[in-house]
Amino acid sequence: MNRINLWFKKYKLKPIPVISVAVIVIILLIVLIKMLIPNDVEPKSLSMIEDGELRTGPAAYYPIIFEVKDGDKFEITDRKGKWFEVTNDDNEKGWIAGWHTNLDIKEDVNPVAKPLKGKTIILDPGHGGGDQGASSSKHKNVTEKEITLKTAQELEEMLKSEGAKVKMTRTKDEYVKLKDRQGDGDVFISIHNDALDSSGPHGVTVYYHHDTQQDFAKTLHTSINQKSILSDRGVRNENFQVIRQTKMPAVLLELGYISNPTDEDLIADRKYRHIVETGIVDGLKVYFSN
Repeated sequence: MNRINLWFKKYKLKPIPVISVAVIVIILLIVLIKMLIPNDVEPKSLSMIEDGELRTGPAAYYPIIFEVKDGDKFEITDRKGKWFEVTNDDNEKGWIAGWHTNLDIKEDVNPVAKPLKGKTIILDPGHGGGDQGASSSKHKNVTEKEITLKTAQELEEMLKSEGAKVKMTRTKDEYVKLKDRQGDGDVFISIHNDALDSSGPHGVTVYYHHDTQQDFAKTLHTSINQKSILSDRGVRNENFQVIRQTKMPAVLLELGYISNPTDEDLIADRKYRHIVETGIVDGLKVYFSN
């Protein structure tokens, strides 16, 4: 101790300031070392510390698979940033945000991104005017031209709330030639409801024409079918003019059969249409986020 005091006197230093500076330097060195040394130990499992949702992908805009509860435990199979792909004891798989778990991960500043903001979506309500499209044998007032316009108008409102710009090929009950059903935008969606002489066929079909439109079609198809309770008729390549005449990502959606009594009841129901429309919006979010 005497030697230390003599050292301070020799160099005319005051002990308290020197010791304080030394402590600060040591702390800074420890922090710097922790920052420079990578943490290669990834967690193998997690548990929920609050209720949450498993989603189909690593972001809040992906569709929900099912709800999870505080205390549920999962094995981790993959990680992207603050999101973890997990499986439970029933081998059910999905993505969960790390801030809902015991992994001490801070929530994103803006976890609900708006990937549709500034995007231009062209909506094409099929038929119109003297071309009524498919018609119901069950309900006199149900025609394809009427349902497609309602669906497009409801979609327009939802998309605008997400920050998208929406262009409609028709906004009222009028006939628009096929060659005029186009425009400048980021994606094109033509909305229809199918019909056949037989009342048997039913379900949702997503059509594309150009190979470059296939990814867009598959993305919307997946998202719609995660919401819709109608049967899945798949993704198909077809030579429809409205999707052939544009090079942008484009699809023609057949959202159920008016000629099928069950499909028709759902198509005519505003609440069910909202479910399908949510699937379309979710699909657009996924597409523009990739």
